[in-house]
Amino acid sequence: MTTKRIIELLEIEHQCLLRNTNNECDRNCEKCDLVQNDGDLHEMYTDAITLLKKQEVKRVICIADSIEGMEVGYCPSCGRHIANKKIDETKFCKFCGQAVKW
Repeated sequence: MTTKRIIELLEIEHQCLLRNTNNECDRNCEKCDLVQNDGDLHEMYTDAITLLKKQEVKRVICIADSIEGMEVGYCPSCGRHIANKKIDETKFCKFCGQAVKW
């Protein structure tokens, strides 16, 4: 699901919440112009949660390189090599997008 579609569905859900909060909702969801497909909503919530979790900063897994003796970093989410600590202390994994700290 695209980020644009996630935002669209979240905005619709927000409108639904506001209608209910302001007592403008009769709770007849079948006839509501805001009702969305359950499958789309499930996918949206799953994808939104995944995207937000990737923004949580996780500590890089540092291992001493056996050849050069320098620390190299591995992504805590996907396990792929990120960078050599002395050369580049990147803030995100270039493979999965996970936010990282050294």
